[in-house]
Amino acid sequence: MALAAARAVRGTTSPNPWVGAVVVRDGEVISTGATSPYGGPHAEAAALANIDARGATLYTTLEPCMPFEGKKTAPCSYRIVEAGVRRVVIALEDPHVPVRGQGAEFLRRNGVEVELGDGKEAAVELLRPYLKFRETGRPYVIAKFATSLDGKVGAPGSGVTWLTGAAAIARAHADRAWVDAILVGSGTVLADDPALTARPGGEVARRQPLRIVLDGRGRSDPAARVFGAGAIVVTGESSGEWQQAVRATGATVLQLEHSAEGVNLDQLFRTLGQRNVVSLIAEGGPTVLRSLFEGGFVDEVHAYIAPVVLGESGLPLLGKGVTEPAWLREVAVEALPPDVLVRGYTGGWSPPGE
Repeated sequence: MALAAARAVRGTTSPNPWVGAVVVRDGEVISTGATSPYGGPHAEAAALANIDARGATLYTTLEPCMPFEGKKTAPCSYRIVEAGVRRVVIALEDPHVPVRGQGAEFLRRNGVEVELGDGKEAAVELLRPYLKFRETGRPYVIAKFATSLDGKVGAPGSGVTWLTGAAAIARAHADRAWVDAILVGSGTVLADDPALTARPGGEVARRQPLRIVLDGRGRSDPAARVFGAGAIVVTGESSGEWQQAVRATGATVLQLEHSAEGVNLDQLFRTLGQRNVVSLIAEGGPTVLRSLFEGGFVDEVHAYIAPVVLGESGLPLLGKGVTEPAWLREVAVEALPPDVLVRGYTGGWSPPGE
């Protein structure tokens, strides 16, 4: 139940983790809570609000927090002790340094029985983006793309520019709705003029991810739909006049290092981490995807496979340049008729203990 409560608020709490908590007494659930949007109550505090929790057991998907500089809410560990909770079952230790291990130790010092590790595997699976962000200071990167059976992303010369069906599109929008940002390159903006909005269930989501455009040389039209408030344009050698036109739309312009290979992605992800971007989906075309794989920046792959063979008229997924295989771990396959989604983890980062 705590995991389900956490899953229900994923995408609404960033940069805080999405956490669920359940209070039980004598085998009966008396309260459930989940983390509120940033600045609001955490899961444990929400679960303990307006109830008598003396002698109860509290289950939580992440270690209860402790005080630290800049914290906006009262520490949940303190609230648990004040409420008279007898026992706390914690799925996962919080990797955030001011909390890590200290929340559980504070509870024990104050007479609370603590059990750590029940539900850990499921909690790690749910919180992977947060865990990476806390460990490395960088966002968790999901590379999302659609290909034909022969690895092509489209065949504009043959009139094929869209590959997947309604079920795959719906799944992609559900994922857009929980991440912090969507990243594309200028080639995608020029070719498709996308809005890059999250529309789960066909409705525009109240909370929208940031829209990040990599445009090192300032090729995109400032009138493109992607620009405006909530857009971050990453550039390097573009003109001041172009940057001014982009800023006039309400977008933010980040000028980073630039080379023949494009914008410095290492610098970009450090900068995004400093801006509390915990997770992003890269939906760029072959150039962006190739750079991400070459640089080892991809943590997870969402590959939508359409039942079509495009042959020589098709554009290859990555083109030339990626020299090392990127094997997926813990692969899952989902049927989204008529398409198939293949998901898995890749890259050098893994949660502690994996």
